[in-house]
Amino acid sequence: MDGLAPEEALRKAKGYALRLFKLRPRSEAELKAKLRDKGFTEDVSSRIIGEFKELGYIDDTVFARIWMQSRLKKYGFRRVARELTQKGILKEYIIALWEDLRGEHDEAAVARDIVERRARLYKDIPVLKRKKRIMDFLARRGFSAETINKVIREL
Repeated sequence: MDGLAPEEALRKAKGYALRLFKLRPRSEAELKAKLRDKGFTEDVSSRIIGEFKELGYIDDTVFARIWMQSRLKKYGFRRVARELTQKGILKEYIIALWEDLRGEHDEAAVARDIVERRARLYKDIPVLKRKKRIMDFLARRGFSAETINKVIREL
């Protein structure tokens, strides 16, 4: 935002960032990219991010945990990990978080529930074609081959 006084740019950036956080939590990298795309300088972005970290609005570890817990209800780990990587979360942290959540999360049960909800879509399709479609669908959802095979064997 060229041509704005520093205080005005800071005020506008803060308002924009708060509007983003009304929609959903953001990672530090996401907020930085959004502010940059909106035309705010690196200095303004850094100040906003620093202030939001102090206030507790930005905490990538909390963000990643909340994101993973909510998304694992519909998707497999591979897809959720890819989403978090795109949001600027470090791969090492994603893997550690997965190891932590793995005990309380049954990926096969989630995949089974998804297949059961979609069963009516596949009822008139020959068995082999049905299994192929289910496998492809679950793969797109980010489920592991091991989980997919487990669910397919149960059909």
